Amino acid sequence: MKERSFYSNLFFSLGLNLLVKPIAIFLIDATVQNIVGQQYGIYFAFFNFSLIISIVFDLGVNNYSTRLSAQNLPEAKKLFSTILGLRFLLLLVYLAGIGLLKVFVALSWMEYRLILLLGLNQFLIANISFFRSYFAGLQYFRLDAFLSILDRLLLILSVGYIIYFYPDGFKLIDIESYSIYQFGCYALSFLVAGCLAFYLIKPQLEIPRLNTFFPIVKKSIPFALLIVLMTLYTRIDALLLLHFSVDNGTQEAAYYAQAYRLIDALYMFAMVFAGLLFPMFAKMLKENPSAIAALVSQASKLLLGSSLAFIVFSLFRGGLLIDQIYDNTSVESNSILFLLSIAFFGMASNLIYGSLLTANGSLKVLNTISFVGLLVNISLNLILIPKVLNNGAVMAAGVAALTQILVALAQAIYCKRLFNLPLVARHFYRFPLLVFGLLFWFVVVDRTPIGYIYGDWILLIDILVTMFLLLAFKFIDVKELISLVQTRSKTQ
Repeated sequence: MKERSFYSNLFFSLGLNLLVKPIAIFLIDATVQNIVGQQYGIYFAFFNFSLIISIVFDLGVNNYSTRLSAQNLPEAKKLFSTILGLRFLLLLVYLAGIGLLKVFVALSWMEYRLILLLGLNQFLIANISFFRSYFAGLQYFRLDAFLSILDRLLLILSVGYIIYFYPDGFKLIDIESYSIYQFGCYALSFLVAGCLAFYLIKPQLEIPRLNTFFPIVKKSIPFALLIVLMTLYTRIDALLLLHFSVDNGTQEAAYYAQAYRLIDALYMFAMVFAGLLFPMFAKMLKENPSAIAALVSQASKLLLGSSLAFIVFSLFRGGLLIDQIYDNTSVESNSILFLLSIAFFGMASNLIYGSLLTANGSLKVLNTISFVGLLVNISLNLILIPKVLNNGAVMAAGVAALTQILVALAQAIYCKRLFNLPLVARHFYRFPLLVFGLLFWFVVVDRTPIGYIYGDWILLIDILVTMFLLLAFKFIDVKELISLVQTRSKTQ
């Protein structure tokens, strides 16, 4: 594919995501939380639980179908019915499991229906991703980008109309109805993606061949295990908060969800850039291993530099930012977001070094590190959350920060030894300079009349100054980004 074509497709995808997803996150999802209050804590915990079990609907085969459709479309068409048929079989397994859950776990009918709905949503998401994997493999990037935001666009149009335009529409929204609206949006997106897949790909329809699928699953198991472990140590916090907080687990989970929503928004965009890394690392490992160090350095400047800036921003403005978005906040909101921003730094590092290790096929090491991270996360949460009163969310955020940083250090150290990468990069001096510049700005604003003069505009000014410093110290280098995209296009 030509460089110019890939460049335009990438930024078309980025543009759609920047236009739609922040609206869905902050004007819809955050507003729903303001409406339903602490009940959102139950939703957030069960949503994370649904993410954990969603691997059942994938088993790591989406990456396989993407690669296969790009390399061998006739064979990919043959497997279409097999994979889709098995997904529906797994849905029956999930529904049976939900039935047993009601028997053995004390759940209210509202919680039970919520788990059922969220699980069905994950089933639809997995199948939408499956259809999209064929479009991505065939390089229908703009169609793939549109389908990636279609469900959120439908959510904005439906729930947004009810909340903002329908008279007293907010009275029609509770946490269960919100899940039903989400299900409707995912279902419609599933139908659109499925119809387009049948129209454009024209797959062969036949009785699913399970004997063909088992070898695929076998190859995908290490990837699936990695996804399960990473999802567990990243997402299980809210579930533990809900059930083990001393005072009000629902409220603590809701406070945690407020801060985590900002982390999710940042992680979503970090993933777009991280998506460039995996195929580039894979190609370099085969053709030019000496170029890996430069790419790691380049990615570190962008992802880790931006993450470090967010840590300092959260330290000084985290509470103010959350107060601007939500109605019912905690006095500990600043601490929760600050600790989660440290966790995000670790997550950003994992996107870099985890992609490199995955491209190298070092899944045993990744799974071992992730398993240790999971043990640390669950053990500390079970020990610390029940021992504090009204600060369970702070404890969970602290454990998340420690877990992500430990995992990030383990991956980075292993990569530096395995690939003979420099222990300290040449541009390392820019990190303390960035921190010093940001600290200087925030201290000046807080100790001078500047903050009072600009009042409600101070958050926007802080963000602009942060962006300026990232550009000034070349953590965000437009020329390097263009070069990165052009280099990535050569791997297509």
